[in-house]
Amino acid sequence: MLSDDDRRVLADLESRVHLSDPEFAARMADRCGPARFPALAVLCAALFILVPPVMLLFSWAGLIVVLDLFLVAVAVVLIRRHRHPSRRTPHSGS
Repeated sequence: MLSDDDRRVLADLESRVHLSDPEFAARMADRCGPARFPALAVLCAALFILVPPVMLLFSWAGLIVVLDLFLVAVAVVLIRRHRHPSRRTPHSGS
């Protein structure tokens, strides 16, 4: 926990940010929602784990299939993020 002095300093910094750059403060306030699931990181970790056994069991053909499936999964994740943006990635409305 923060001490009372630290809380006062933090509150002072926040108020200065709100006064000096209200747009930045509003963008940062929008990021307080729940964190998005790290799907790309999970896919990369799965690829890292799957490549050696796939190479041992199925040679290059199996590796090409795994890489194709990985690329399709990454494309699906990126398309879904583009179509359904979450609160954590606000788009600037012009």
